[in-house]
Amino acid sequence: MKKVGEYIGLLIKNSGNRQTTVARDIGISRQLLNYIVTGKRDLSLQLALKIESYFNLPDGKLYKMQAEEVIQNYKQSRKAILFKCLKEEKAFWSYKDVSINNLSDEDFIENTFIYLDMNMISMLFEIYQRDFIKKVWREKIVVQGEFLYDLNQMIALYYFNIMNPQKYLNKIVKENSRKQQKNA
Repeated sequence: MKKVGEYIGLLIKNSGNRQTTVARDIGISRQLLNYIVTGKRDLSLQLALKIESYFNLPDGKLYKMQAEEVIQNYKQSRKAILFKCLKEEKAFWSYKDVSINNLSDEDFIENTFIYLDMNMISMLFEIYQRDFIKKVWREKIVVQGEFLYDLNQMIALYYFNIMNPQKYLNKIVKENSRKQQKNA
């Protein structure tokens, strides 16, 4: 993992030691330590604890960093798959120079719901928190009323376990209409 390796490399540099010395002191080869520092190898729990002990770090710090990096990489790969599918579906026909980096999370979620199938939509719940997805759905899709009514019924039932979707959807549309009238 690259970030964890960079952090360990920085610890070594700041300690004034060389990789060879640190590797010998914790009982591994310099080559293995180099692979970890360069992000070519993951840390085992045992090795993470040895390095943490050597540098007087809190227990679990390196392993937690590695796990967080794995999670971030996984989420980025899932998002890349969805983005590629959205481009293939021509979901961004009205956007100028859209990329995965300049597309807001809200637009990403909205387009996924509108253009992709249920298997792809399910990936959203691996990338974003459920409450955030529901908020975006309510604010960007439900408010479109009749235009996406059937889609919204399916989303309400399948993804958010809303037992009376018609009543729920009508309530959201009315609330939004009141807000718009108030702001006008």
